[in-house]
Amino acid sequence: MKKILLGSLILLAGSTMFAQSRDRQAPTRVQKTFQHDYPDARDPHWNNTNGQWHADFNDGSRYDRGEMTAHYDQQGRHIDSHIPYDRNDVPAPVVNRTERRYPGARDYEYTRIERGNNRNFYRVKLRHQGRYRTLYMDDNGRDKQYSDRHP
Repeated sequence: MKKILLGSLILLAGSTMFAQSRDRQAPTRVQKTFQHDYPDARDPHWNNTNGQWHADFNDGSRYDRGEMTAHYDQQGRHIDSHIPYDRNDVPAPVVNRTERRYPGARDYEYTRIERGNNRNFYRVKLRHQGRYRTLYMDDNGRDKQYSDRHP
């Protein structure tokens, strides 16, 4: 009986911690910056991990970028935004360079990362010869270095 009670308490504590990190309200300064950056955002869902605030939402702007995630630091500064892309929407140099470099790769995932000031690029995740790889490239297929601290 003690083991069941102890197990239940651990599960309750774990689920409470998880609930606190998902669907919380971001601080006012973060929300204000987000609203300025994405005034047409629909239904943002906030969570906080690794000291950063993340808003998952649908972009309703004239650009209509669809589902995306915006990342902010604790002071409300925009870090970057991740937008999943279909292969057909990725610039040809990015696709061609990746396919030449990793022939026979599969499970491609393309994400456009927007950092402001036209410093945008693509993250390409793929599986090649049983190993998962992540690459970063600009619109011209040139390698970029980036320390991506979120999924």
